[in-house]
Amino acid sequence: MTAHPSYIIRRGTTLVFRRRVPAVAKNFYSKSFFSFSLRTHFISEARRRAAVAARFTDDLIGLIEMCGADMLDERQLDCMVDDLMRFEVAATEALRETCGPRGPEAVTAAVRLHEATRETMRAALVYNDYEAVSAPLGRTINRLGLPVEPGSADWLRAARRAARALIEVADENINREQGIYRADSRLASTIGCAPRQAGYVLPPIVQHGLPPAPPASSFAAQASRSPGEATAQPDRGLSPNEPFHEDLAAPTEQEAAAKVQAALAPERPPTRRHAPDRAPVPSHAAPGAQAEPSAASDTPLSAQKRFSDWFNDAIDLKREEKPGWDTNNLANWNSTKKLFLEAHGDRPMSYYTKGRLLEFRAFLRALPKNHHKSSDSRGLHTIIEEAEAEEARNMIIAENEIAEHGLNRGDAEQRRSRARVQRVRVSTVYRHMQALQFIFRLAADHGAAPANAMKGVIWNTTQVEKLQSEEKDMKRLPWGDKLADLLSTSAFTAPVPPGAQLHDVFWPTLIAVHSGMREEEALQLKTDDFDTMKGIPIFRVQCGEGQHIKSGTRHRIVPIHKNLIELGLLKHVENCRRKGQEWLFPDIERCAAKGRLSGTFTKTFGHYRIKEGVYDPRRDFHSLRTHFNVELKRAKCPLEIRKRLLGHKLRDITEEHYDPEGSPIEEFREWADGIEIDISRVRSPHRDLADLHPDGTVVAFAARG
Repeated sequence: MTAHPSYIIRRGTTLVFRRRVPAVAKNFYSKSFFSFSLRTHFISEARRRAAVAARFTDDLIGLIEMCGADMLDERQLDCMVDDLMRFEVAATEALRETCGPRGPEAVTAAVRLHEATRETMRAALVYNDYEAVSAPLGRTINRLGLPVEPGSADWLRAARRAARALIEVADENINREQGIYRADSRLASTIGCAPRQAGYVLPPIVQHGLPPAPPASSFAAQASRSPGEATAQPDRGLSPNEPFHEDLAAPTEQEAAAKVQAALAPERPPTRRHAPDRAPVPSHAAPGAQAEPSAASDTPLSAQKRFSDWFNDAIDLKREEKPGWDTNNLANWNSTKKLFLEAHGDRPMSYYTKGRLLEFRAFLRALPKNHHKSSDSRGLHTIIEEAEAEEARNMIIAENEIAEHGLNRGDAEQRRSRARVQRVRVSTVYRHMQALQFIFRLAADHGAAPANAMKGVIWNTTQVEKLQSEEKDMKRLPWGDKLADLLSTSAFTAPVPPGAQLHDVFWPTLIAVHSGMREEEALQLKTDDFDTMKGIPIFRVQCGEGQHIKSGTRHRIVPIHKNLIELGLLKHVENCRRKGQEWLFPDIERCAAKGRLSGTFTKTFGHYRIKEGVYDPRRDFHSLRTHFNVELKRAKCPLEIRKRLLGHKLRDITEEHYDPEGSPIEEFREWADGIEIDISRVRSPHRDLADLHPDGTVVAFAARG
């Protein structure tokens, strides 16, 4: 069992199946070749897999030749649907233009007629009964001269697409009956006679549940209705050769009465997938009549809603899906909104074409890293222009220095690298694009944006990984040997008189590196969070008023490292209690953006490291927690104990549900105290001076317990 040798080619180290698509199948396959990887490097296995692929493609080509070679291609079907939509909208618009003045009752009746047409088309799609589509479809096929026989496979394909198109036409006519003219993506191209590429996908139509099954006789009665049964038609201004579409005729008195009676029925809430629109559409029904909510009531508002309105709806939906979403995401989403509105303004979603979205992505990549950091920041375009001008000046200076001093290749590249302005990282750009994608998908679900608006704009995983590989690696590192440099800075080694105020970074830094707490967890400690268990001093890391735990367990117990006890942490806690002070660090302010203590302390810790000459962008406050975990892992600490100390979620059923308390507290203390951190140079006013030599050094610092 072997395949033809021409079906196997080699691309690099991979063997690929490649077979030309025959002419008879080109209408159904957009590419010139069937081509895919055989996922093997061995020629014998590749021949076996290629033989299987050849049999499948033979069967496919034979099936097309047998029953589908003469079927209409996508281009012909698209042309037919375009012509149908253009004619139906133009015919109804001509009727509106020539009917003269009308009252609210006439407007209501016209809207109800289009709603009935839409429901009829939906029923046709649900039950595959296309009798109601046959009349307008037949006229369109005759106008285009397409050789399609009623009941054939081509006719069924065309009928289904025509039904979908007529639903969109009905929605557009409902808008126009209410004086709302919108530029729909599909209708804009068809009404304006603009050529459209094959394969264009219609925007999704919002569905509101299955309609009732239509009686088999209803479509036949509609098709066989005699001209005498309808009311007189006003002059539509159409050519005498153009037959009038019966679905667009004015309703008879019996039909109008039936529709008004249906409108008076009890209101049923519509089925919605996403958050509802914020304001109802004005109703044109007669006084006292309550219209049943339908897609028509959503469409005008959805089409006119601006980006900021969809942004608010998306935030409401996120909050419903995930309580507490605001804490870690709202600030990032607000920054996305601010940048997007600065770039393109607050407009209806139809304004934001793929070109504009790609332009916004380019703006994001051109932004400097420190954009909008001050309260008086300039506009988006000004910031980018100033960054580019600054980089151009720096590069000119760098090139002059390179030429003047004759720098070698390495030094020259380093000088050029320093001259460049740091831009926003790929992960930040991707985060903004993910927020936009959610908003545009929400709008697409309501028919206000194309379903694939962000396709080709937002990067896929492979593209993100490739772009990130070209950036400097900024992955967080543990402090490691650099911890000694941090603990040798002035906040930890300068003499402190008794009762004097310690530096803001003193206790939070020491607590984090000895307990593995997150920054917010260390800063939000209260005096009540210090306790003992079996005589062992412990932290109780827990939620409470003004206290927040990011994820994982909602509370945990961490033994207090003996280094912290030696430095006088418990004495500091007792002093706070005597003063009636609830918070351990009351002087640290909360940030305005998230209301978190870590928002302001991060800046304090960063400025302190820069001032003391120990700044490393890859070693921040959270790296102290990383250092704690790395030291435990290197000491062969069991994973279960590490997770409980760090507050990570236990995903093992046995540990989480059958042993909620975990190992004894003595074992936790043994592993925590086993972390070796040299505090011989750290000075604290609460430290027992009996532990110090006359020269000020510690007799013995913490060793493995």
